[in-house]
Amino acid sequence: MDEEHQALMENQTWDLVKLPEGKRELQNKWVFKVKDEEGGKKIYKARLVVKGFTQKQ
Repeated sequence: MDEEHQALMENQTWDLVKLPEGKRELQNKWVFKVKDEEGGKKIYKARLVVKGFTQKQ
């Protein structure tokens, strides 16, 4: 997870901005996955996703 977070920061994936008055931030969570490669090696993947179902229009 730390590697994925570091990659997001290095790639400037987002900009920090002030939240407008009366607005709430979107909730998010980390999703983890283990991939098996040939030879028995495991690769651990992580990604940050937004809980879109909490968004209001």
